[in-house]
Amino acid sequence: MSYSDLTIVNSLARSMQHTARRNRVLAQNIANVDTPNYKAQDLVEQQFPATLRKAYSADLTRTHRAHFQSSAFKTLAPIIEVKNTDEKTISGNTVNLEQNLVKINENSAQHERATSLYRKYFSFINIASGRAGARR
Repeated sequence: MSYSDLTIVNSLARSMQHTARRNRVLAQNIANVDTPNYKAQDLVEQQFPATLRKAYSADLTRTHRAHFQSSAFKTLAPIIEVKNTDEKTISGNTVNLEQNLVKINENSAQHERATSLYRKYFSFINIASGRAGARR
């Protein structure tokens, strides 16, 4: 079994990937704050099963071994959402610099939390396996 098979490791890694991608999108907004007609964007993490349940109020069940498991429908691709807002500059730009700076700050804090948990989890594994002092 590899570490990537562990649910918590996989979840934390996906969280860090999402926050890194979102940070790039938000930084792109800030870089284009003066670009005429630029539409602010944000990254939205969606998973197909949750979206399907919301739309049809049904849970995905596997009734035959040849059917896909619901985890096969999870999307790992980031979905970039163009924000429609009434706030536009004279040039048609929709980027609000202050809002994007706040989003970057919140996103960085979320990334730091996931990174910290990731480090702590592996330190626990090293302690449990007797390799706690191996990397000093």
